[in-house]
Amino acid sequence: MPHTHRTKDAIGWINRNKARVGAYALLAIVGAYAVTYTLASDTTSTTDRATTHALAYSLWTDPTAPSGRVVLVHGAPARATSWDTLIESMETRSAFPAREVIAVDRPGYGNSAMPEDVSLAGQARAMRPLLDHDEPVVLVGHSYGGPIALRAAIEYPHRIKAIVLLAGATDAYMDDSVFFRKTVEGLRAAVPDPWAVSNRELLALTDENRAMEPLLGRVTCHVIVVHGTWDPVCPHDSTVRYLRERLVNASLEVVSLQRTGHNVHSSHPDVVLNAITRAFDIGASGTVVEASVQLDLCAEEAGDQIAAARCETPSCDEPAVIASKR
Repeated sequence: MPHTHRTKDAIGWINRNKARVGAYALLAIVGAYAVTYTLASDTTSTTDRATTHALAYSLWTDPTAPSGRVVLVHGAPARATSWDTLIESMETRSAFPAREVIAVDRPGYGNSAMPEDVSLAGQARAMRPLLDHDEPVVLVGHSYGGPIALRAAIEYPHRIKAIVLLAGATDAYMDDSVFFRKTVEGLRAAVPDPWAVSNRELLALTDENRAMEPLLGRVTCHVIVVHGTWDPVCPHDSTVRYLRERLVNASLEVVSLQRTGHNVHSSHPDVVLNAITRAFDIGASGTVVEASVQLDLCAEEAGDQIAAARCETPSCDEPAVIASKR
């Protein structure tokens, strides 16, 4: 039984050296993240680069579009290039309702300056210059960008037509690995700046979301939630339930992507673009759909009811979509 003895010896060594194993694992994670982020940072773009109030962003314009601006707010950690798949899909469309699309580097990421304030209110203030626009603005937030979008809708209700929450980290009671984040915070000098900023943001996020919870009734714009049912970061059911119970003065639409994880803007860009298009249309009409509809169909069968992803095969192998409106 030599194999059994080797296994027991290995387990015994791990038990005797837990601190060393933990340190090695943490260094491996930090190293892997540093390499990944460095490679992502080298991504080039043919779009215009601009800054406003130490906030960097990429800008796409289409003079033929009707009107309006879309502001894309990434999660933690990420940067403006995390929206590249969505932008590429957008550029293949013959028509899109927004004349301007802005992908922002949030403070502390990409080419933006380090933040002085990592609160949700501070993040919303950082977005304020991009919301000062004569035409309709739709704010789109992924993951940590979701609560930022909600906070902006609270602080600047007359500047935002609608918000789209993509796998938003908006549930104030969502479990998080606080011990791990505190460990990383203690090693701040050894981790890349974007991860250090991300860690500070996520350490404060639970308290920030709970402080924002009693204010969610002030959100009155249209809200579209796009969320994967297999999201390992922000669980689908609890997040959707939390938003339904608290966004009592907003018209709320939920698009749930079956068998889909956290990065819905990369895995299902067409679904997200359709949601943004609806945000302009519904915001313009002022229509609030009170009836609740639940569909468990392949997108081809659902058709115009949800304007969702393509399902080009007879077997409907693509993720099913559940759509509901309130």
